[in-house]
Amino acid sequence: MAYEQFIFLYLVMIFLQTIHIFEEIAFKAYQAIGSLNKYLVVASLLVFLSYLPLFLITQKIQVGYYLGFFSSFIAFGNGIIHLAGFIKTKSFRGTIGAGVFSGIPLGITGLLVFLQLFSQI
Repeated sequence: MAYEQFIFLYLVMIFLQTIHIFEEIAFKAYQAIGSLNKYLVVASLLVFLSYLPLFLITQKIQVGYYLGFFSSFIAFGNGIIHLAGFIKTKSFRGTIGAGVFSGIPLGITGLLVFLQLFSQI
């Protein structure tokens, strides 16, 4: 996969991560950790940790690719965890099942980015 296509795929992953956060807020997943403020701090940190590798990669700094493994693994894990949570709880509201709609495409994209990182290094 060409560099430009990889960057586009990575941007799609970050976009889906952002949509995923809004979905979790809409279905009140933040109740699982206590408050919306705590959730937003964690979600903001997660998005920052996704943009940092992208910035480093675009600056041709090799460590960005290695940090990208973390972001793609988190994205993939989001898809798996929310799907399993929905199957277990059969609910979207205030449970680990919240976020399953955006979590599945996020997980798939995270897996694709993870696999592409091997060819980019």
